[in-house]
Amino acid sequence: MGDAVAVRDRIDRGDSLLAAYRADPPSSAVTAVEIETLDLHVLDLFDRTNSPAKRADIAQGLFLTREDLAPLLVLGTGLSGLRPSELLNLPASHQHDTVRGTVTIRVPDHRRGSNAALRWKLRASDDQPWGPGDFYLMVHRLTERARRASDSDRLWCLWSLTGTGTLPPRSVAPLVKEWAHRHRLSDDVGLPLEPTLLQVRRASLLASGA
Repeated sequence: MGDAVAVRDRIDRGDSLLAAYRADPPSSAVTAVEIETLDLHVLDLFDRTNSPAKRADIAQGLFLTREDLAPLLVLGTGLSGLRPSELLNLPASHQHDTVRGTVTIRVPDHRRGSNAALRWKLRASDDQPWGPGDFYLMVHRLTERARRASDSDRLWCLWSLTGTGTLPPRSVAPLVKEWAHRHRLSDDVGLPLEPTLLQVRRASLLASGA
């Protein structure tokens, strides 16, 4: 959860800096159109001589990147109990009922050939800071700029040097393993863990008694 909070806080800081920049640009030569371009695309902060590494560093303040995904997907799987394919294919469109404190997402039900509704209660509070609905709305906020830049209708929309877009599901497993190795996660006998999202889901369902 700590890594997920760090990702959220990093992009929140970037949003605050961008809002301040838009309110008072440091150069009168920077036009409103250029600021909007920065907001949508994070090109290279108006300096096309910037290196790819510099552009990537700039983008990390405003977008989710490939490196951010593993802790968010692990947390989202544990909270929602969704299968990896279901979690990765969540749509961006939803209904947020602020009166009832719920968020509702319509997802395909392939067995019935129709749509099914996922309705999650928003549970954010001091004693229960995370629920699946709260998590969904957080990811929706963190990926909004990438969706606008790529005109995507998917929840998980990222930035890369080639542009904004969604992540191929087959690339998720290596990301989770890399994240586990980086944090030196191990099992009860001290052997390195190589978790999968399916294993996380299974453990979450067992813990919840589902």
